[in-house]
Amino acid sequence: MSRERKESIGSVHRLVQFTDPHIGGRPDYQLLGLDTGHTLDQVLRAIGREQPGAELLVATGDITANGSEAAYRRFLQKMQPVRTPWYWLPGNHDDAARMQRLAPSRSVEVVALGNWRLLLLDTSLENQICGGLSDVQLQRLQQLLQECREHPVMILMHHQPVPVGSDWIDGHMLRQGSERFLQMVGEAQNVKALVWGHVHQQFDSQLAHLGLHATPSTSVQFTPGSGPFAVDDEMPGYRWFELSDDGSYTTGVQRVTVSEYSVDLASAGY
Repeated sequence: MSRERKESIGSVHRLVQFTDPHIGGRPDYQLLGLDTGHTLDQVLRAIGREQPGAELLVATGDITANGSEAAYRRFLQKMQPVRTPWYWLPGNHDDAARMQRLAPSRSVEVVALGNWRLLLLDTSLENQICGGLSDVQLQRLQQLLQECREHPVMILMHHQPVPVGSDWIDGHMLRQGSERFLQMVGEAQNVKALVWGHVHQQFDSQLAHLGLHATPSTSVQFTPGSGPFAVDDEMPGYRWFELSDDGSYTTGVQRVTVSEYSVDLASAGY
């Protein structure tokens, strides 16, 4: 387990992020030879076992492999035993409208967790791998930042807003509206962290006052620092946060040893 620490004072709230399950609508669906439904089950069980104090779970996109209704219903079925409140947001493999229709209570803009406000952004663009934020979305974000100005804020999204150092996946990062987005969050001193999925690897960095965090997938892992597409042999995982009401936080990544884990490490893409 790896972790990043910032001094915390006061009440602390536990948040868990998991991301990129890529499950299919059929029980026999595989991604690069991996049974992604099985690995999601194993990660969810680990979260339940290892994070008994979690107050909130957020799934940050690529819930499904192809945005099918059958795949979302399968995911929702897998989440039924989870008693912790949870929300989701779409990734480039998702159908945002279908997610909203099937589980409207799970698709929200703002979640309160103690003194913190979590903003869940939809960075998906129809029929594109890269991400974007429209002018309308950016105007709405500016409004939300103003409304949350008295609270520490974490922004969760799917696409990486900054490069993570893997050339091929950095070719599919947040594109449309990215400069304005980074300017907005950079000017908002109460925004403490940007958190995302998409890159299937751990990433921790800092941009001025902003903590930057990417999280391993519950399915296939991508090799950090790679040029072309490369699959890693690391296990799936999730990320936890301890959010202090004073705006400081602690975070770490927990890998999950999955039984019957088999992935095509020689694959050149998917």
